[in-house]
Amino acid sequence: MEYSIEELKSALIERCKKEGILYATVAMDRRTKEMVLPDTLEGALKHPEYFVCTCKRVQDKYIVEEITQV
Repeated sequence: MEYSIEELKSALIERCKKEGILYATVAMDRRTKEMVLPDTLEGALKHPEYFVCTCKRVQDKYIVEEITQV
């Protein structure tokens, strides 16, 4: 099963809230919602099953932005 982008974003926001993370750059596996801290952005972007993004806290909400190129 492959999760939608919105489901992945929601899972990331929940994890950041739970762990008090202010800023993160992660690759998320589209099949498992597993969050991976990539060695390089280039490698993560080339992986077809990863959704690569940043999540940052701005005041009291989180903003998730997809990364598509280095």
